[in-house]
Amino acid sequence: VHEEERQHALSLAADRFPGEVSPDQLASSLYADRESREVLREVAARWTPSELLAQYNLSLAQTALFDATEMRVQSSDPRRLVSAVKRLGLLYEVVPLGDGGGREVVLTGPDALFRHTRRYGTRFARVLRTVARGDDWRVEATIDDRGTERLLVLTDDDLTVPNADPVTDVEYDSGVEQEFAARFESLDLDWALVREPDVLAAGDRLMVPDFAFDYEFGDERVYFEIMGFWTPEYVEKKLSQLAATDETLLVAVDADLGVGEDVEARDHRVVEYTGSVRVKDVVDALRDLETDLVAASAAELPDELRPDADAVTLSALAARHGVSEEAIEAVAFPDHEQVGRTLVRPTVLDAVADQLEAGLSREDAEAVASEHGVEDASALFSRLGYRVDWDGLSGGTLREK
Repeated sequence: VHEEERQHALSLAADRFPGEVSPDQLASSLYADRESREVLREVAARWTPSELLAQYNLSLAQTALFDATEMRVQSSDPRRLVSAVKRLGLLYEVVPLGDGGGREVVLTGPDALFRHTRRYGTRFARVLRTVARGDDWRVEATIDDRGTERLLVLTDDDLTVPNADPVTDVEYDSGVEQEFAARFESLDLDWALVREPDVLAAGDRLMVPDFAFDYEFGDERVYFEIMGFWTPEYVEKKLSQLAATDETLLVAVDADLGVGEDVEARDHRVVEYTGSVRVKDVVDALRDLETDLVAASAAELPDELRPDADAVTLSALAARHGVSEEAIEAVAFPDHEQVGRTLVRPTVLDAVADQLEAGLSREDAEAVASEHGVEDASALFSRLGYRVDWDGLSGGTLREK
């Protein structure tokens, strides 16, 4: 097509469009639906220029740490740091600074106990992402630069990456810890399991127990440490920490270590294990402590309680007073009778007895109990001399015992 003919055709077509559309505008729009003709109008940037620079600097620092053999960290948030370190399977030691101005965490890996190695560099790099989230921190790393030892020093003035993702994987130091946590949390106990709860003072150093057990009906917290089989140096260091801390810990000790008596000599409770920690042994130890806690909380209750409700469960009454059901059961209730796990006024028992009779359906009988605020219908029926003659899984008839 000749150029003049093309322009004439575009002019005729442009005249048919509403508004003022020029032939050139129409020509530029003819193939606008093709990807190769799309015009980039806006870029949705993930970072601003300054944020991109910060991320780039972080990546450079992490790359340098790939060849690190040791990392020393001072952080305003040591608990978050140690938690990340343990999840990455690194060894750590919290040591005081020479000038008395705080502590630093020295990071290595298991193989570093036996030989000089760079195999933990990628984990050191991941730790840096957690460190970079803090407000006040300093990192010193020993770098193996092709056989030459160099020192890398970084501070919060060098890297400020508030959006850096920390190490948050829910991992455990060992399969022993993971298995124990899974089995313990499957139980319905009055103790809540807390992972890596606090940083404890251990003389001039710090330690982070593996777990803590928080008692549901008070402020009691029991720290729990699992000592697995490791090197003699590791065991000696752990024993020195246990000797230095003022907290009393429950310690699960691998029987192969042969240090159970040493731990007990440092005034800690010991549970020995082989292969895996028996949850029953730990629960038994907590039960012993719970007995004392129940006695203490019961001693704070009055000798008698007179609930306002005509019927109230022991669990509800215990929750109201912030104690366990065992503590509540030690109290006298002059105005109520305990029926199963429910306290019921005698007048309610009489009223229910007047409405129940042999031959009543189980459903109707339970409705009578519920009407008077008693949910444990079976215990109530038994107290009043009835039983349920079951018909299948759901139906039944009330009978005299």
